[in-house]
Amino acid sequence: MTGAASPRPTGEAAAAVAICADGELAEAVCRCLAVRGLRAHPVGPDQASAVIAAGTVVGWALAELPDPTVAARVAIAATAAAQAGRPLVLLLPPARVTGPGARERAAALAHLRAAGAAIVHDPDPWIEALLLVALFGPPRGPRVAMIADDTSLVAVATAAAAAEAAQLGARAHELMADPDAPTDVVLHDAALAPPASIGPDRSRPLAVPVFARAELADARPALHGVRAALGAALAVGRAMERITAGLGPAPSARPRDLTVDAARVERQLARIGSWDRRVGDHECKVLLAAYGVPVIRQAVATTPSAATRIAKKVGFPVELKPYGNEVATERAGCPIARAITTASEVRRGMATVLTAAPPAAVSAAAPSGGDGAVIVRETPPSGRPAHARFERVAGLGWIVVLEVPGAAEVLAAPCPLRPLDATGLAAMVAATRLGDAEPDHAALADLLRRASHLVVDHADRIGALELSAVVGGPRTLVVDCVIELASS
Repeated sequence: MTGAASPRPTGEAAAAVAICADGELAEAVCRCLAVRGLRAHPVGPDQASAVIAAGTVVGWALAELPDPTVAARVAIAATAAAQAGRPLVLLLPPARVTGPGARERAAALAHLRAAGAAIVHDPDPWIEALLLVALFGPPRGPRVAMIADDTSLVAVATAAAAAEAAQLGARAHELMADPDAPTDVVLHDAALAPPASIGPDRSRPLAVPVFARAELADARPALHGVRAALGAALAVGRAMERITAGLGPAPSARPRDLTVDAARVERQLARIGSWDRRVGDHECKVLLAAYGVPVIRQAVATTPSAATRIAKKVGFPVELKPYGNEVATERAGCPIARAITTASEVRRGMATVLTAAPPAAVSAAAPSGGDGAVIVRETPPSGRPAHARFERVAGLGWIVVLEVPGAAEVLAAPCPLRPLDATGLAAMVAATRLGDAEPDHAALADLLRRASHLVVDHADRIGALELSAVVGGPRTLVVDCVIELASS
């Protein structure tokens, strides 16, 4: 699952649908599809790849959010479907990816998305997604337009769906707000004729008729229910967008736009001792900077006078924290002296953070006869905080997991990051206070992509990379980080 798939032409419909689900659910869905004019039959998990090869659309339902082992098994069928040009349509429970085990579940979902699966959390859009793919063929992407008379039931239901999503704090359906924007699929009121073309480029997106309610439907092929139709179009469109971009992680070979100071990387790696378990914040940032990752300005000081000189050079106010490979991350409780504005405060702050840190964590970095060293850094810029961890997950490979305080759930993606995945992760970070500037999402996506190449390029040395504090704002940069070394 490493190369781009070669899908069949978008819009190609299928003759049959197979449902991989528990007996009662599979039978009920097959009956629903039969009423809508489709041949449908249940299949077992071991039969999914075979029926996909025969040109059948497969809907798969899982009773629980998958763990990495289940995800790896389902991804085999998803990859086969993607390579045939139609996504596997996957129904998962609507549980939030939070709490214990969230990282593993997020990694499993990321693996399935990267395999080209269309993931849905509600049975209504799941069934409509199966009908969309089987009757009309999949759209090329998720950009949706709705065409209906202003006073029609379809138009009223569309407005209600968008308003409901906004009230719940979720991103509203991606209905085309700009009439000049490109469109992948047009959902139109079944009472209207399909558009011949749309937009200034006269493109021909997939046109799909929609009945606002099943009671109003006739025998024509169409989707039923506005919310279900929107959910189906978005899920299948996102999956097709991913299939077109390529399955799995990005190729391990670095892209041309990602330049690396290889000599600096090798010098830094050569300083790692065979006894080291971790690479601390400062040296970790040296490696990140060699990959072009923006990091906060800082330097290491072993005496109060040196710390004062650095503070003046960096510019007050500054922050101080202990230096050392075994010092905890800030997320795990590293002591920090903040808002330091004078030389006397530098001296007091240095003593405070070194006293608060576990002696074993700073003793190895202490100069002969000294109490320890500190990192003196600029005050972090304002912005939305985030936490990213790059690690191997058994059966799935390298994964980055992104957590944002206050966000509804944890997201993940396979590494090295493809631009599409990096952009999707960065979009999760948003300003939450009135008047705050929106984060530079392009800069954050680039930061994550560069860090992902660092860990994969040096997977023989790196066991995990934790960016425990990333600030996404007008200045996007890494504030705190650590590398856990791979076991020899």
